[in-house]
Amino acid sequence: MEVNPFLNRVQALRKIMEERQLDVCLLFNRASIRYYTGLRMNTASFSILLISQQDIKYVVARLDLKRALRDCWIKEILPFPEDTPDYLTVLNHYFHKRKITRVGVELPELNYATFQYLQEKLSNAHFENIASEVGRLRMIKSEEEIQIIRKSAQIADKAMQEALKAARAGMKEHEVTAVAMYTMLKEGAENSSFEIFLASGENSWLPQRYASDKALNPNELILLDMGAIYQGYCSDITRTFSVKETTLEQKRLFQDVLRIQQETIQSLRPGVQAGEIDYIARQKIQELGYGDYFPHLTGHGLGLDIHEGPIIDKGRTDILEKNMVVTIEPGVYLPGVGAVRIEDMVLITEGGYEVLTQTKRDLIN
Repeated sequence: MEVNPFLNRVQALRKIMEERQLDVCLLFNRASIRYYTGLRMNTASFSILLISQQDIKYVVARLDLKRALRDCWIKEILPFPEDTPDYLTVLNHYFHKRKITRVGVELPELNYATFQYLQEKLSNAHFENIASEVGRLRMIKSEEEIQIIRKSAQIADKAMQEALKAARAGMKEHEVTAVAMYTMLKEGAENSSFEIFLASGENSWLPQRYASDKALNPNELILLDMGAIYQGYCSDITRTFSVKETTLEQKRLFQDVLRIQQETIQSLRPGVQAGEIDYIARQKIQELGYGDYFPHLTGHGLGLDIHEGPIIDKGRTDILEKNMVVTIEPGVYLPGVGAVRIEDMVLITEGGYEVLTQTKRDLIN
């Protein structure tokens, strides 16, 4: 991406800092840091971003310094030695020469040890949680972000299609997910957006959210959930299928959930509360007698994190807006019968919605 989008994001955060009277923000969340820096990091490494009204300082592991200096738009990039408990030492001079009394942090992203360390490092400062404000900024996607997310969805579609094409009776669950993972990487994904899982038969209605060495069998419902990361942005798609025959009850369950998912998608538009969307799906499932077997949310936003706002669940008051990207994924997990969940990514548009994931929703593979 060009520099300007990142500067615009920083300026939006600085406006929040001004309203909250914050001297600095210290960001540790990987997705938030990438949102402001544009720099990809290995999942085993971490970095810290400091933003004030005058300064932007990016603190990275010494091993990542040369690449960060080459690839990141930020001018002041400082190294710290990995595996040191005092990784903000490089900012000591900055902290000492300024009167820092109010610090913004994404509190849910900090473990106790990190928060205690920050309190010791900035002993005179009061820490303010800005997680919801940062999350809110990331909810509305730019046109450039939407194009990247489209590509991420296309990669997930391709991986799903190849995995479905490969799935046969007798194959092990993890053999099918291996096809999906290979396809994602081949198509240019950085990684999967979460651990791909396939759950068949009893594993589906538990549900068991990893792929095992269980073999696929006829007369089973098989749930396959996956997503890719492309240029930092996540995709997410689920399909339910069978390798051969299914029972009448399984067919009926599949058709019921598919119909509810499609009707829920059709209710998406700007101005609707997230909780209202959840109610539409949940009420329809309840009316069919499956209410006790729908144990999760109806959907979620996604972007640089696989789960981010808006969360589409009971009581959620976020208002859907143009250029949000969400999933819709009602599911029923019926012991002795199987599980059905069908999940698609949807872009909220000015006039309603656009479904981004296009893999066919067929029961028999």
